[in-house]
Amino acid sequence: MLLPVSRVPRWLPPALLALAMFGAERALAQSVDGAEDREVVARRMADALINAPEVLTARAELRTAEANVDSAEYAAYPRVELGVSGSNGESPSRNNPASSVDSRLNASLKYTVWDFGRTSAKKQAVAFARQSALMRLDQSKEQFLRQLFVAYLQVSRYELLVEVGQDSRAALEELERLESRRVRLGGAGITDARVAASRLALSMNKALQFEQSLQDARLKLDALLGEPLPVQSLPPMQVPKAWLALAQADLARESDRSATLRAQRLNVDQARADLEAEESARYPAVDLTFIKRYEYPGGFSEKARVGLQVSMGSSAALEASARVERSISRLETEEQKLATLVRELRQKTLSGWQRQLLSGQRVTLLSSAAGESGAVVDARRKLNQAGRETTLALLDAQVEANNTLIDWVQAIYDMRVGEVELAGDTGRLLPEEGQELPWLMTLFTSEDYRSDVRHRLTAARVSAPAQKQGRLAPATLAGLPSFRIGLSVLPGPVLGSVATASASNVTFFRIDVKPFEVPAGSW
Repeated sequence: MLLPVSRVPRWLPPALLALAMFGAERALAQSVDGAEDREVVARRMADALINAPEVLTARAELRTAEANVDSAEYAAYPRVELGVSGSNGESPSRNNPASSVDSRLNASLKYTVWDFGRTSAKKQAVAFARQSALMRLDQSKEQFLRQLFVAYLQVSRYELLVEVGQDSRAALEELERLESRRVRLGGAGITDARVAASRLALSMNKALQFEQSLQDARLKLDALLGEPLPVQSLPPMQVPKAWLALAQADLARESDRSATLRAQRLNVDQARADLEAEESARYPAVDLTFIKRYEYPGGFSEKARVGLQVSMGSSAALEASARVERSISRLETEEQKLATLVRELRQKTLSGWQRQLLSGQRVTLLSSAAGESGAVVDARRKLNQAGRETTLALLDAQVEANNTLIDWVQAIYDMRVGEVELAGDTGRLLPEEGQELPWLMTLFTSEDYRSDVRHRLTAARVSAPAQKQGRLAPATLAGLPSFRIGLSVLPGPVLGSVATASASNVTFFRIDVKPFEVPAGSW
């Protein structure tokens, strides 16, 4: 762009300065909003965890188990019985028939002094049941957080994939437009234009698939949270690395931290205590009794009787034997469930640990491949502009670069999801009661693992194909953020001088407007 020195508008420097200050303020506001967004998201997650239906159901089951504990405690107390009976009738004498009234009051007190350990076994069984209900509450929290975190990462994944797809589509649209223009001018055949249009259609189809997946992921996340998040872009979430600093020799012990495994162990203990209680029920219990009776009218009061009571019937003995067999079967079932769960959890923990090691290598390789494929695209674009490379080769390089970026993003989020799964398998997705918000804040860090991908996208937009030297493609200019436009005046020789009627000599110089990222701290 050529401007005469004497004709530079006076408003241009202040306008450029205001634009730069606006960009700095906007960048600073976005950095502040990032911290606020993290707190908003963490608070919404904490509220969703507390009010989740599965968590509330587990809390109700815990209250039921606590009531059963109280009931077992009451069964060990002395039992008081109070009975009142009354009747009326006629005297059996024919010569002197008269009505009579008979009422009785019976009071008894019983206390079991020996029941072969049945009461203590019942108390122990309900205590294990309460601990098992508490572990199921932790298990429900863990499962809900695992679903919530995976859904959150899926939304973030497809947000970034949509950005990649839009940039890829813009690049292919520019190539297709240039190739169509060359065909109209007679500089190329129609085959290359058709190939470019076909590649563009495939890229648009992939971008639409990412859009659909993003909508589905958002619907699932909103359903888990109860309402949409009031943020434009999700802040990055990552499991702290200290949680996953595990050695292979410690994996078996770490898998035992799982709430699911601990709840199943308590189920086995509860079944064993129930079996002891049912075995004790086959023998009669010895009760100490205290009975007092009072009759009215007549004021007859029977003396209190104190004694021992032992009761046992054939039906009760047979029923007790059946209950023992049922308890034995239940204990064997719970033990087999525990063995199966231990095997599956240890295998899953080891597999997740190995997957994390390979995921890091995969991300590194694809990051390097993305850089190399971007360099290939730039090189082939320059050769194509110089007429030394075909459009088909440039299209192949562009499509390969797009696919590499997509694979890179997928690898990043596969590693993030794997970290969540491994943290859940090792029992680390369990915040303490009342500490949900501080615990969730540790998952949101200021380090954004998406910045490298977005930096590559920005670099690709800057080096997009242009019609003439020194100009950017319209699609590239349309995609540039307004607060990242900077002005740089390159020193150099004067381009020329022209004599005019109003001035004897007017000097022209060249101003190059180039996009570059302005760090917030440099303002």
